[in-house]
Amino acid sequence: MKIRLLLGVVLALFAAGCGQGNVFSLEVGTCFDDGDLASGQEISDVPVVECSEPHDNEIYFNYDVPDGDFPGTDALTEIAQENCLAAFEGYVGKDFQTSSLDISWLTPTADSWDQGDQRINCLLYDLQFAKLTGSAKDSGL
Repeated sequence: MKIRLLLGVVLALFAAGCGQGNVFSLEVGTCFDDGDLASGQEISDVPVVECSEPHDNEIYFNYDVPDGDFPGTDALTEIAQENCLAAFEGYVGKDFQTSSLDISWLTPTADSWDQGDQRINCLLYDLQFAKLTGSAKDSGL
């Protein structure tokens, strides 16, 4: 399977600075660079860029996990994979298996869950890790 399991996680609930996007408020269509994602550490902000500029990732779907106790990292991974895969073709306009794009997601931690973060952010990126330019929405990539 071609999914890079980047399980980016979120930690804090504070506002982002200029050029940064708080992971709790990333909306569909937001483009951003990897920044600290590559480190595998818990993050709260990502470097947001205009989609018309070269970028690493684009948010294509947000899924709010139902209220309840923290389901655990493994359960969140399963929830993310299922929901992110299901939303891919509707956003990109091409099925996931034949696309030149890959997917990953940002999931809450137990600590951020306790602070009200129950959102999974589905993101896409180029399978060869090349920079994307322009939105992937309806691109057929």
